[in-house]
Amino acid sequence: MKFNCVLLAAFMVAAAPSPKHDHEDRHAIKRDVDVVTVVEYVGADDGNGFDVKTSTKAQPSSVATSTRKTLQPSSSSSSSSSSSNGGSGSFKDGTIPCSQFPNVDNVVAVDWVGLGGWASVMNFDGSYGQSCSDGLYCSYACKPGYSKTQWPSEQPSDGKAIGGLLCKNGYLYRTNTNADSLCQQDIQSANAKNTLGKSVALCRTDYPGSENMVVPTVVDAGSSQPMSVIDSDSYYQWQGKKTSAQYYVNNAGVSKEQGCVWGDAASGNGNYAPLIFGSGKSNGVTYLSITKNPNSNSAANFNVKIEGADGADVGGTCVYENGQFSSGSDGCTVAVKSGVANFIFY
Repeated sequence: MKFNCVLLAAFMVAAAPSPKHDHEDRHAIKRDVDVVTVVEYVGADDGNGFDVKTSTKAQPSSVATSTRKTLQPSSSSSSSSSSSNGGSGSFKDGTIPCSQFPNVDNVVAVDWVGLGGWASVMNFDGSYGQSCSDGLYCSYACKPGYSKTQWPSEQPSDGKAIGGLLCKNGYLYRTNTNADSLCQQDIQSANAKNTLGKSVALCRTDYPGSENMVVPTVVDAGSSQPMSVIDSDSYYQWQGKKTSAQYYVNNAGVSKEQGCVWGDAASGNGNYAPLIFGSGKSNGVTYLSITKNPNSNSAANFNVKIEGADGADVGGTCVYENGQFSSGSDGCTVAVKSGVANFIFY
């Protein structure tokens, strides 16, 4: 299975391989005085996993959970995404043809993916479709700072994750009827700020779903955008384990059409982008991370750090500068106990 993040007491981020391979990934976190993150990356070509440990002085919460993906029932109270959580307007089942991408609040079409605006189209068995048609799950992107609310309560037993709307008898239906709107606003505790002279395309993975890195957050030169900080205690869980948002971060100057796709080693884009960001909140603490993408052998063409805004209570230091992490390892994590922190590109 491709890759997303799981939030444990600390925070992890993972990389992904080709969309044609399904690999099961396992993550585990060990916490002592420092936050220790163990991330299992799946290789871009052979799918073999390996662990990378990174440690920071961020002070973790007292949660003792484990691992990565998640499974969120549509009728369960833990399925979070209740309709009015940041989204406006209700989605009406059975009114929009599957051939038409829904033009509704906070939903973003990703036309460059070639699926009629959808982020992915999948069968329940995890295989891929080429268009949104009967019996398929049609997953969609939300605008920056928002997350999708739709995934079926029943998930594949082999650990694959399915999300999006269901195409049934030619029309679109919600798979989580606890949510009326298709996108919900995330916790507003992190932003991406760009002080560079070029834009930066952050490409979030489509999850639960294909884990295609096609959900765009483009931070233009001199501007900022909200990061999606998932409430990991109530959002989609994989086999009872908490999850978080994951972004592949392309080099400055790479467009969303170039970067929010499955890339290759030659391009250095998409799943070969140099860095991965992670964000999620659990037990009242927001965890933000930057890690090196093991699919990439190149340093990013920018520096980036996580820094608290005025009045924020942030534990830990996380700086990536001149191709190196302040932690001396392959990544770093901070814990935001109150206020807002920023990923600052410079």
